[in-house]
Amino acid sequence: MARERVRGADIAAEARDRAEAALETAQDALEAAQDAIEDGIDDAHRYMKRQWKQRPLAVAATALGAGLLLGLLLGARR
Repeated sequence: MARERVRGADIAAEARDRAEAALETAQDALEAAQDAIEDGIDDAHRYMKRQWKQRPLAVAATALGAGLLLGLLLGARR
């Protein structure tokens, strides 16, 4: 009986260690994904600012068209 308890405690400790290692790996992956997303958003923001300066009418027309299309799609549901 005592031997089974020791073995059970060993199994539980190993499971806890594995779970902690998996959690640490997941947290590292999450941080890397967040960094990649932030970098992508920064790049997109710089691109949009550059496009707005170079082609303001084209950007405004694109935004207007996208808004109109979105409005028509959402309005059609009613």
